[in-house]
Amino acid sequence: MLWGGPAAAADYDPAVLSDADAARAGLPRTPRAALQWRVSRAALRQAGAGTRGDAPRAWSLSHSDGHALVARAPAGWRVGVDLERRRPRDVAALAQWCCDAGEQAHLAALPEARRLAFFYRLWTLKEAFIKAAGLDFPADMRSVGLQALQAQAAGRWTLRAPAGAWRARCWEIGEDWVASVAWSVDDGAAAPGPAGEPAWRTARGCVLPPVRLVYADPED
Repeated sequence: MLWGGPAAAADYDPAVLSDADAARAGLPRTPRAALQWRVSRAALRQAGAGTRGDAPRAWSLSHSDGHALVARAPAGWRVGVDLERRRPRDVAALAQWCCDAGEQAHLAALPEARRLAFFYRLWTLKEAFIKAAGLDFPADMRSVGLQALQAQAAGRWTLRAPAGAWRARCWEIGEDWVASVAWSVDDGAAAPGPAGEPAWRTARGCVLPPVRLVYADPED
């Protein structure tokens, strides 16, 4: 996992862009979008993912409000990452189209102060799965996410994931950010184990706020 903030833009180098990104590099952008482009592509470069000359790897990129997060995994894995800046949202309205009935009921029952935090955990996990499994956005948002375990394990959740051996993590990053990653491997390969736990790095010149794990599956 590589975190990049606005300062990462100083490391942007169009000469190492992938062919697909090189074709898009000259498109008109607002100043805000141009910063986002430079930050995200510099983060890819520093992560050794998705730029010219990189070794084959699985990777996923998410960017939000001048920041970027890159998840990188060995070739043959499937990985998806989502980064969101937390801001007030109409949770009830959004949940109607992106959450299943159980998730909607849980959100509705939460105190307002906790509702937004749980919604962002759900949203980022769902987007991470959409990317990792090649699902459709937004059509498949309701088909992945979290489901509550039995009553004796109240407050604990398990993944609603595509077929296969999936793992996922969700973190709160400082006061403003939420990020999730989901990963799996090809059929017939060993499932990710403890050695595959995500490790965090920071792009040059950037500062990573405190990172707090708020969800891990399978839960111990």
